[in-house]
Amino acid sequence: MNSLEFRVATDLEECQALWEKFSPHQTIFQEWDWRYTHYKYFNYPLKFIVGYTGNQPIGLLPLEYESAEGYWQFFGGEEMEDNGIWVKPGFENREWEFLRAVDEPVWLDYLRGDSEFIRGLAIDDVSYELDLAPYADATDFLENHLTGKLRKHTRAGQKGVRELKPEIVKNDWKDLEKLFDLNIAVFGAESSFLDEVVKKIYRDLVKLPYEWRIFSVRLGGAVKAVTLSVVYKGVYYFYVVGYDRSIKDLSPFLNLVSIDEAKKFGAQKINFGYHDCGWKERWGLARIEYHEYYANLVPAE
Repeated sequence: MNSLEFRVATDLEECQALWEKFSPHQTIFQEWDWRYTHYKYFNYPLKFIVGYTGNQPIGLLPLEYESAEGYWQFFGGEEMEDNGIWVKPGFENREWEFLRAVDEPVWLDYLRGDSEFIRGLAIDDVSYELDLAPYADATDFLENHLTGKLRKHTRAGQKGVRELKPEIVKNDWKDLEKLFDLNIAVFGAESSFLDEVVKKIYRDLVKLPYEWRIFSVRLGGAVKAVTLSVVYKGVYYFYVVGYDRSIKDLSPFLNLVSIDEAKKFGAQKINFGYHDCGWKERWGLARIEYHEYYANLVPAE
């Protein structure tokens, strides 16, 4: 087996060209404009590691240096999913060599891949999807996918929310600001929107040329919930949510409304994002396992 030679690109334009060449472009997280929108307010140093056999580039490990934490991470930062060591077919067994080429502190999370090497790394988190093909709508899913007490409780919860006579408003983009507030109300210290820069990122993100959806739930004229979704290559990404936690069963109501929205749009799948959040496993959604790799990290004092 010939050893690989590794070269490093640091220029933004060169890195973009390499990204376009090696990214599989299978999910929205693998598109340059999506990543760059998360990157541009920080302008971290770049290190795109390119593997060569002879003069032929065969793979890419795209990194940025998170200066506050002192380690290299995937380009785009901690919000990114579907990261990878992208190699040409036939070189999957060489992925580990790219990691050895990083001789500084590195923390790579949300790694997705089917190779034996990637699947052998520790599981970092799980994302959840639902294949929409078997279901006519959300009611069909509720009645024929959920079972037993879960179905009974969810059915009763939906009836309770409907009795409040919610008004669903679609694509009122001024509610994006309300989404930030409601997300903070739900997730507290774990909400990314406590950082004003993240709010700027999302205001830019929704300007990208993708199929965006925002819908709001109003009760008595007041906005009580907002969801932000985007459709890419047949997948409806249920991306960000915020809601009034005092309203019982509002969260599963939003999930089911989103299933209906995805079906109306013609999506083949709906992606509910990472973390179980106390319901995704119980709802029997398909799991996408993400892995992590770290090396040379300095323990926090």
